Amino acid sequence: MRIGLFGGAFNPVHNGHMAVAKAAIKSANLDLLIFIPTGNAPHKKETDIPRKDRYNMLMAATCDEKKMIVSDYEIKRDDVNYSADTVEYFKSVYPDDELFFLVGDDSYNNLDSWHQPHRILKNATLLVFPREGAKVTPPAKEVPMERVEVSSSNIREKIKLGKDCRNLLPKDVFDYIIRRNLYTD
Repeated sequence: MRIGLFGGAFNPVHNGHMAVAKAAIKSANLDLLIFIPTGNAPHKKETDIPRKDRYNMLMAATCDEKKMIVSDYEIKRDDVNYSADTVEYFKSVYPDDELFFLVGDDSYNNLDSWHQPHRILKNATLLVFPREGAKVTPPAKEVPMERVEVSSSNIREKIKLGKDCRNLLPKDVFDYIIRRNLYTD
């Protein structure tokens, strides 16, 4: 199988994330794409939204997507989650399959600053999606798609200000946010 790994805070997961996932599935001919919400990322402080809510929003966003699943691998861990460890974990689960690791081109440009990036590159091919317009070189592969002009931080701010952002989120995610009264304070 060809399996994509898509990690991030997903705070909240939005239509841009879903567009990237669908474009990656199509362009790399993936059989499966695994969303991996971060638990304790080394470069970000823990979010105010509980891990379980971010996981549940991803479950809501992917419930009708046949080639997408959500992993709780990182959110179950208390220690720092490095992408290299996560990729190696999934390689141990899927030893005979081809792994692809999705990153934005902004992260791709800074890959040398990541924790042991050689371990990622040993176990997965990078699929790079556009954010800043970086030049992608082999063995990494560019995900052909239009740059998505939506961010989780912008959505959180809109919700906090009482602005309508339902067009930026999968319907079930928007409903979950309203039901749980997330991002309002």
